[in-house]
Amino acid sequence: MKKLRQITAALLLLAFLLLAGCAQPPQESASAEASASASAQPTSGAQETAPGAAWINSDVSGNVTADMQTDPKSDFNAAVNQEWMAGTELGAQAQVSTFTERGNEVMAQIMELITDESQTSHEAELVREFYNDFIDMDSRNALGMEPMLPLLEEIRAIEDMDGLTAYIADWGNLAGAPMTTEIATDWKDSTHNAIFLSAPSFSLSDADEYKSITDVGQRKKDASEVMFKKLLVRAGYTEEDAAALWEAFFALETEMASVSIGTAEGAAEDTREKSYNPKSAAELAELSPNFPVTEILRPYIDGGIDRFILMEPEWLAKMNELYTEENLEAFKAWLVYQTLTGAAALLDQECLDIMTEYSGAAAGNAQMELPTEQLAYQMCSKLFDMAIGKLYVENYVTEETKQDVTKLVNDAVAVFRQRLGENEWLSDETKAKAIEKLDNLTIRVAYPDDWSLYDYSDYALPEGGGIIDDVLAVREKSMSEKVDKAKAEVNQNLWITSPQEVNAYYRPTDNSINIPAGILGGDFYNPDGSVAEQMGALGVIIGHEITHGFDSNMGSLFDKDGNLSNWWTDEDRAAFKERTDKVGAYYAGMEVLPGKYVNGEYTIGETVADLGGMSCMLELAKGMDGFDYQTFFESWAKVWKVQETEATAEYLLQVDTHAPGYLRTNVNVQQFQEFYDAFGAKEGDGMYLAPEERLSVW
Repeated sequence: MKKLRQITAALLLLAFLLLAGCAQPPQESASAEASASASAQPTSGAQETAPGAAWINSDVSGNVTADMQTDPKSDFNAAVNQEWMAGTELGAQAQVSTFTERGNEVMAQIMELITDESQTSHEAELVREFYNDFIDMDSRNALGMEPMLPLLEEIRAIEDMDGLTAYIADWGNLAGAPMTTEIATDWKDSTHNAIFLSAPSFSLSDADEYKSITDVGQRKKDASEVMFKKLLVRAGYTEEDAAALWEAFFALETEMASVSIGTAEGAAEDTREKSYNPKSAAELAELSPNFPVTEILRPYIDGGIDRFILMEPEWLAKMNELYTEENLEAFKAWLVYQTLTGAAALLDQECLDIMTEYSGAAAGNAQMELPTEQLAYQMCSKLFDMAIGKLYVENYVTEETKQDVTKLVNDAVAVFRQRLGENEWLSDETKAKAIEKLDNLTIRVAYPDDWSLYDYSDYALPEGGGIIDDVLAVREKSMSEKVDKAKAEVNQNLWITSPQEVNAYYRPTDNSINIPAGILGGDFYNPDGSVAEQMGALGVIIGHEITHGFDSNMGSLFDKDGNLSNWWTDEDRAAFKERTDKVGAYYAGMEVLPGKYVNGEYTIGETVADLGGMSCMLELAKGMDGFDYQTFFESWAKVWKVQETEATAEYLLQVDTHAPGYLRTNVNVQQFQEFYDAFGAKEGDGMYLAPEERLSVW
């Protein structure tokens, strides 16, 4: 699971915001998917002759050239996307893809709206004021590091553990506390919210990196160290003090991470059940008499909340051991790191340059740029997502598109219902529950029907303030609403992502499929395109998300009401695992980079969803006369066109739950006879896979 930090810390990861290569849930608190990892060797089950050996990794920039001989029967992805790949220059970008192209298109549309003074609604003026304060580099440069100095001095002045406790228990501090507190739908009572407690986010992202660091982790560590030391020196620390602070900070992180849930453990099917540990405030205090967990939670407790979900008991026990006078300076170093890195991108140009250097080094792309206007846009999108969403919908999204896509979703649901009814390997008991879950699916397309749920009327920015003042004001407003949010019942009509999001996802805790307006464009969806074009792109994505409702590591663990519940018989679960294991083993044999393979086990949820989505649309196509199968498969390939640096490919192979784009194209199409019939692929061709070896789950 991704862990949320305070709103300003999000700027650290802007370099990677556009690296997502597939549809997945947004990072919505404790119900989001876990991040993925890549194994250094194929897991058990990899074929003796590696699958896909004839395919080039066409995601890596420069691997496909204009003069290359390509053939859709040999390497489908390279053949379909050759012209685009050969003509795409990365420049300062770590990745260019269908997602980044559509994201840039949406960003340009929204930035035009943000800066358009004829937009006079309260939401438009609020966002425009924030955006203008962010890009006002003259004012920011004039202040330099000044806004940070009193905050750092306050941390430096902490003399004992009582002072440390008072500081981290104060919700007004910019660093937060060394504990993640997330409000999300209760996994076992989907009608109510719950407060989930877990370890804080780590500078290396994955707790496993602290146990056995990878090349990607080492690059990130080195970049973080350089960034932190440079910021400290700018803030007036000596180089010796900066080095000592880094050592203390990283040593403490390593201790915390040593017992935290990392990628490997997060991949286990029983992780969610093990992570669901309801505790009262008294029980938490008994478990942790030293680390002041109840003081950090005091506003919730005083607000009448006495139920918390402890996700990582071993981590809390470790925090109780670490929270001693001996480690006072280490905890202060942790606070300094969070404060500086959380706000550096809100300071002057020199700080922005340091952050840009960090992002490039961490991504393995020394040319990376973070334009101020783009950073401003991303920050606005995080803080005022639905305010911007309303502007975007009013100007760029039609009711006709919403209705057309909703019909395609309903058509896909009907196919799934039919196929579940005809399923031969599920028992009647499990089959009935699966169909019941499908019949209770919530469908959200394009934008919310009720905008009154997203009220910004009482949001205001301080007069005459700068961007730091703006962020603190919005943060204070957000914090003031937390207790009420935690106590509230879940509103099933509330969208957790904005309409402009270029994404699609299945959300298990309300059994919903979500297709925001942002993805309804570019190569994903052409309202004037042919039926085959629409079905091969957005249609398969829709089927993919519906399949997530029945995948092995997320959807199948939640029932029709969104509650964590085992609704399978043991025999059906075993039959399901046999089929998904075959998918995982096939992908595990894919050598993406020299010596680096797909983690077949951890990507199963996504690879099975891809197969389900394509199978669904091909079933729908059977009832259509003259269906253009070539266009259908080519549209799928265009969705997953990617050009990226090799370092980015390595990074994503380690952290992404999805297979690389070229594999999402090639592996999926080669499972279906319709592909062979459409393109004439036969035994001996690179795309050929014998019928008895083809993968099928749903």
